[in-house]
This record gives sequence, structure tokens and C-alpha cells, in this order.
Amino acid sequence: MSTELRVTLPGPEGSADARRALAVLDRFLTLLGRLEDATLKRPVSRGHTSWGFTEVRLGSLVTTLAPNRLADGATSVTIKELAGTTIMGLATAEDQEGLPSGWTLQAARSGADLAQLLGLVVSDGMVVELLEDGEPRGPRAMVTRQAAKNLAAAVRARRHSIGSVVGRLDTISVHGSREAGLWHERTGDRIAVTFDSSQTDEIRSALGERVEVAGRLTRDAEDRPVSVKMRSLDVLQGAPVTDLIGLDPNLTGGMDPVDYLREIRGAS
Repeated sequence: MSTELRVTLPGPEGSADARRALAVLDRFLTLLGRLEDATLKRPVSRGHTSWGFTEVRLGSLVTTLAPNRLADGATSVTIKELAGTTIMGLATAEDQEGLPSGWTLQAARSGADLAQLLGLVVSDGMVVELLEDGEPRGPRAMVTRQAAKNLAAAVRARRHSIGSVVGRLDTISVHGSREAGLWHERTGDRIAVTFDSSQTDEIRSALGERVEVAGRLTRDAEDRPVSVKMRSLDVLQGAPVTDLIGLDPNLTGGMDPVDYLREIRGAS
């Protein structure tokens, strides 16, 4: 059973502006690549499935895309899952803010870039359908610029909690806002550590060291820490420890959250 994706730009305007139509298709293919990475659970890769045209119609621009060379590790099952994740995610993004199921932040950024080229009404938007053996099957998504707004909100979404992160402290800036960089031990991501003037010497003395910084964590839509407002810093020795994510507000029994973190870790 062959899986294809039909992309329609409605109305005579669909094929009237070739540059816009090609840009929409280019960004749609970029989105497919990002979602293929997510489906295969691999880091961002340039080795994506190649898609070709099996049909092109003018007026309302109608293009049907089918995979003609699968990426390493991809199968027909992968392509079917990818198609469903793409369509359902675009439909979700059109209706509400938030990261669609199966989407990464990279995919959300690509989806927002795509939808930004569309109009504000369906007649100036895009329709994506799943075809199996040439016939429409399952879900379809009608996408407008509203999806760009909703996906952009998902990318900007932040969650705050009390917790700590472990990593190597590197770089410091005291011009304007005081900030140091911490390279997260588990993910390798850079986390911004903000601190006040009374903590400057403590930060300076720990540069290059493996540390645990506790305080108010900010996480992105994928629950990855992006910054921490420092309450305390410990230089660590010995084997790595796992960072502790946000706590239930009722879990500390009235104890200061940072003191609670120290107690459950057995720290002094």
C-alpha cells in the first residue's frame, strides 16, 4: 500500500504566484524532514527521505508527493506514521497553542515558518491530505497563518519550577545582566545561570568546575532546562549525579525548596 501526501493551495491564487508556491512546498518538505527525525528518534540529520511529484495540477495548485528514496532506517511504516504525524500536527496547530503530539521544537519552528507564508483564511491557506493507493484516507488538515501564531507560542512556552542542574560552568558576563554559562552534563545543552552581585566571586571561583546550581529553573516546551536563577552553587567531586526537576509545591512540607533539595540529596 503506497502512502502519498496531497498538498493543495486553494483558489486561482494557488498557482498564480510561483515563487510563493515553491516556497510553501520547500518549507513543507523541510517540515517533513524535521518530523522524520522525530519519528526515527534521531538527532537532526541531513539524510532525509527524498520526495517526488506524482501529480501536479494548476488553478488551485494541487501537488501529490510520494517518497522515492527512503532515508537510512526509514520504512513504509515510518512514512505512514510520518504522514499521520504531519497532518494531525498541522490540524492541531491550526486549532490551539502547544506542541503537537510527536513534534519537536525544531519541527514546530519549521511548521511556523511554513504557515507564515499562508493567508489568514482557508481560501488563502493550504490543505494537506493523506492518500493511500491514490485515494484519500484518514485525516486532512486545513492550515492558515493562525497555525504559525500557535506554533510560535509553543516555541516560546516556558515552565518554571524549583530544582537544580549539574554541569560544567564556563563563561561569565557581568555587563548588564549577570549571567554565566553551564554546559548540562546529561544533554550537552548550554543553560544560562543568572546571579546577583553578591554571588559574583562564587561564580568566578567555580569557572571550569563541575557544579550543581540550585534555584528557580525555566524549562522549554520539551521540558529541557534553558536557564536557572541561582540560589546556591556546589562544586562537585566524584561521580555525576542526576539533576532534579521541578517539585510538587506541596511536597516540601513548608520547607524552603532549596533546603529541601539539599536534604533529600544528603548535601550539607
